[in-house]
Amino acid sequence: MAHPVAYVPLLTTNPVGWAILGAAGYLTYKAGKKTGLKGEEQVEKESFADRAVKGAMKTAYKAKMKVDESLSSTKEKYSEMWDEAQTEAAGKA
Repeated sequence: MAHPVAYVPLLTTNPVGWAILGAAGYLTYKAGKKTGLKGEEQVEKESFADRAVKGAMKTAYKAKMKVDESLSSTKEKYSEMWDEAQTEAAGKA
């Protein structure tokens, strides 16, 4: 039985060896690329807790906007009534 080191020249000097080394290199490249993409997805993906907090903040902001809108319409309504009351009171006095 030959020593494994005897097979190294077959891989480096023979065209079949080049094909084997090329295929091994390509498969290693593809495996590394997949691992890198999975790592990027995990880094960019928000955690469940962050998404929940963000959702709660959006809901609170929407509620605040509706309350502000309601208050501004109420303010307009009663400011007009206040102005009318002042005008009537000034005219009668």
